[in-house]
Amino acid sequence: MTDRVRWGAGRRKAFQDWLSYEIQRVRSQRDALEKTWRVYLELYRAPEAKGIRRFPFEGASNRTFPLAAMTLDAVLPRYMRTLHAQENVFTLQALNERWVPVAKPLQDYLAFLDHNILNLGSVNYRVFDEMLKLGTGILKTGWRFEAHRVTGYDASLARTQVIRQINQPTVDHVPLAHFLVPPEAISLDPDDQGGACWVAERQRFRPYALAAMAKAQEPFLPNFDPAGTAEVLKYEESAPTEHQQKVSELDQLPATTSLQWQRPIELYEVHARFDTSGNGFEDDIVAVFHEPSLTLLRATYNPWAHGKRPYHVVRYRRGDGFYGIGVCEQAKMWQDTISDVLNFDIDKILLTNAPMLAFKEGANVLPNEQIFPGKLWPLSDPKNDLAPIFLAAPGNYDLNSLMAFLQEGAKQRTGVTDLQFGTVGAIPSRTPATTIQALLQEGNTRFDMSLQDVRLSGLNHVGLQVLQLLQQQAGNVVNNPDGKKYVALAAMVLGEPEGRYVATALQLPFEAIETGIGVQLTATSGTANKELAKQNQLALLQLYSQLGPQFLQLAQLIQAQPGTPAAEVATQLFRGGAEFMTRLMEQFDVRNVDELVPNVQSLISATAAAGNGQQFNPLMTGMGAGNAPVFSQGLQ
Repeated sequence: MTDRVRWGAGRRKAFQDWLSYEIQRVRSQRDALEKTWRVYLELYRAPEAKGIRRFPFEGASNRTFPLAAMTLDAVLPRYMRTLHAQENVFTLQALNERWVPVAKPLQDYLAFLDHNILNLGSVNYRVFDEMLKLGTGILKTGWRFEAHRVTGYDASLARTQVIRQINQPTVDHVPLAHFLVPPEAISLDPDDQGGACWVAERQRFRPYALAAMAKAQEPFLPNFDPAGTAEVLKYEESAPTEHQQKVSELDQLPATTSLQWQRPIELYEVHARFDTSGNGFEDDIVAVFHEPSLTLLRATYNPWAHGKRPYHVVRYRRGDGFYGIGVCEQAKMWQDTISDVLNFDIDKILLTNAPMLAFKEGANVLPNEQIFPGKLWPLSDPKNDLAPIFLAAPGNYDLNSLMAFLQEGAKQRTGVTDLQFGTVGAIPSRTPATTIQALLQEGNTRFDMSLQDVRLSGLNHVGLQVLQLLQQQAGNVVNNPDGKKYVALAAMVLGEPEGRYVATALQLPFEAIETGIGVQLTATSGTANKELAKQNQLALLQLYSQLGPQFLQLAQLIQAQPGTPAAEVATQLFRGGAEFMTRLMEQFDVRNVDELVPNVQSLISATAAAGNGQQFNPLMTGMGAGNAPVFSQGLQ
């Protein structure tokens, strides 16, 4: 249920004043940075010239070499292919034996939610596109609930009034221009070193939508204060924009019109730590604030049981502060230089092939004489009356070498070489494939570092928070009476017994899911392309086929002679071989090692169960789980 902030004496007004000051401080200090971002966006677009260039002469070439776009367009598909090459974006691992039977079904359920509700492919495309352009991308996890009475169709397809409801987890992209963070912060988590005391997201709502939000009922957000909403609407109705005010002055019209306030209304969703009671201790609160009128539409304690902020940052390369360094910033100097050299080269070609004419005063040549091939010049003394003048003397300058040098320097700065572009470049034609692969892996070092940062600081937390939200919304009937539909959905999608495991796990008495399930991004490196993955799989399959019969022989010996010295040696060899095989598969970035490598403890448990006349179910134990866990027994 929504828990509104219980303010101490004077603390609400103090919070409003503090928040207004902080927002104005950040916006004023970030003006220069936002101008730089606009430069980078224009750099990527490489638009046509907006005017006539007058240096070194009027009408000189004014083209822009699209180096930033060429580099970024080669990097973005690599990220998307690496992240979404596998069907499941996230890989789940059990952190203790109690969650072993739930990990794989929950992973499949998360993949289903991704494909049908979250649409991470579309979200990641926008996030990584902005990350590569500006250096930083922002992700937001949350839960969206909307219920509206609209005209629709009932079960008999008769037109009637129905309730349209949206009740689902969400993962969204927050544009960097709409996200505010204090300039001194380097992390979004207030508990981290250099953590932000507050962060804010600028949101825009139509007046009618804002008025409807104020009518929402408990326990669902947004539950805007009706009085505060009315005050904001009244303020916006009486406050014209600068453009409208100027138009009214020029047209000599009244300052207010009936439609001017229908423009979107800007609000700030602020996640802050603030002493709300005045006792000296800060609470985590979420507030919706209208900065122009200093109106607080809603203030609640953190509604999420995980206790974290819903925002996550990904960076292409970390900078000195919060914001990262993108491809456009890396390529700017080289793009400007290459563009200048390209324009000078075009000007040289033009001037070399368009000579001026010097003629003797009084010759039969007019000042505006047209020049064209095959023109006949009637001159009394052609040798002395007419002569060409070149601003650029004909000849070959080594501009190609200069352009090649600049482009090579740009590749080294951005890290996108010929191999990343998909061409061999200057590599000899008979270079062995292993050498090419080694060069490609070395060239991917920079991207692997960026991808690792994306995994650890961004997307891993996104997947975990989606599971935490599912557990909270499905397990708390008071908070979300309709949340149980995701329990039924799990049973329907996964079938038996996997669906029952997930459904029971989501409805257990509350236990932090992060203590039992580890969520990791499936993608591990930038070298995970289709051809290389196929070669790795073939190599692993060959090794798997060679070791399989040996594991089988050791298992038979252990089962046939339990307790003997030969069985002890076989057990030790079995464990050693499984350990070495596990390490090898981890080097090949295989995530589901427990499903592929046999476990000697499972074998011993199966032997003991068979000797006691009990039935052994390997699905309940898992390849690497050992004895049947307590959690799985509770699910039966």
